[in-house]
Amino acid sequence: MKTRQFVLASLASLGLSFSSVAQQKPLPFLTIDSQNLIASYHLGVGFQKTTHLIFPGPVTYVDLGSGNIIADKAQGAENIVKVKANAASFAQTNMTVLTADGKLYSFLVDYERDPKIINVNFAGGNNGNGAPSVVQASKAVQAKNNIESTSADVATKKRTVRRHDVAKDDITLGLHGLYTADDLFYFQMYMFNKSNIGYDIDFVKFYVRDKKTVKRTAVQESEVTPRYVYNSGRGAITGNASMGRVYVYPKFTIPDDKVLVVEMFEKGGGRHLSLNITNQDILKARVLSTPPATVAAR
Repeated sequence: MKTRQFVLASLASLGLSFSSVAQQKPLPFLTIDSQNLIASYHLGVGFQKTTHLIFPGPVTYVDLGSGNIIADKAQGAENIVKVKANAASFAQTNMTVLTADGKLYSFLVDYERDPKIINVNFAGGNNGNGAPSVVQASKAVQAKNNIESTSADVATKKRTVRRHDVAKDDITLGLHGLYTADDLFYFQMYMFNKSNIGYDIDFVKFYVRDKKTVKRTAVQESEVTPRYVYNSGRGAITGNASMGRVYVYPKFTIPDDKVLVVEMFEKGGGRHLSLNITNQDILKARVLSTPPATVAAR
C-alpha cells in the first residue's frame, strides 16, 4: 500500500514538473538592428594587377576568407595593404582589416579580369596630384631615412677634430668629425689622393685592438660593423682629388688600453693606411642637437 502511494506521489510530482516545463516560453530569436551592422565595401581584384588599400592608421590585422586572394602590408608602410587574386575567376570571398585606431573594414571581394580601380584611399587627403599624402612609413624606414639624412648633413660639416690623420704614398686618411645622436656615432672620414695615380678603395674597416701588440692575431681584433655608410657607392679617388664618407655605428666606448683602428686598403695595390682613434677621442664626440632639415618632395 505504501509502495503504491509512493509511486502515485512520484508520478504526480513528475507531472507537475513536466507541466511547469511545458508552460515555459521558448527564448525569442534576437534580430540585428541596422545600427549594429557594419557595411562591406565591394572590391574587385585581378590576377595581373595589384590593388592597394590606404588606411588612416597602422594596420594590425588582416583576415582573408579564402586562399583565392592574397594580401599583405606594403613593405615600408604601416597603413597600406596590397591585395591580389591568387586564382582566376574565383567565387566571391571576403577580407577583413583592423587598424590601430580600433576601426574594422569589411570587404566583399570578387574577381575582375581587368580592374579599373586599383588604389583606394580610406585615409583622405592628397598632395594635390591625386596621390595620397598620408602614407605612414614603418618605424624601420623612418629610422633609416633619419640616419641617411643625418649622415648627409654630417658630410657637409667643416672639420671639428684637431688634425687627426695619417698619410702614406701621397694618400691621406683622416677623421674630420665625430658626432652622436640617438645612440649612434657618426664618423666623418676624409680621404685625399695627392698623387697622379687613381686610388681604388678595396675596403675600409673599423676594429678594436690592444694598444700594445707584438703580433696581430684575429683573437686580438674585434671588428665593428657599421649601421650605414654614407657615400659608399663611390669607391675611386682620382688623382689630386678628395672624397668624404660618413660611417654610422651604434654608440660604444673602449677601454683605455685599447684603440679603435680604421684601416683603408687599396684594391690591387699596396697603399694601405691605418688610423688610430682612442677612447678619449670618442668621448669628445659632439652632440647633434637639431635634426637636419628635410627636403620636401616636388
